[in-house]
Amino acid sequence: MTETLDHMDQSKIDHQKLAQQLLAQAKAEGVELVGPNGLLNQLTANVLETALEAEMDEHLGYEKHHVTG
Repeated sequence: MTETLDHMDQSKIDHQKLAQQLLAQAKAEGVELVGPNGLLNQLTANVLETALEAEMDEHLGYEKHHVTG
């Protein structure tokens, strides 16, 4: 159980660092945090789309556009 918690702590640190980098880059480029074209909206859409594609790939047993033969 300790290994799992330690892994979660490390994963959380990595996500925090990634979030800070995304916010810094958005601020430098003048991208708003919220709103229709905001970072949060774009990030949420990308995460959901990627998760749904991964779920579909797992369900079908192959990746989208993968040639089976």
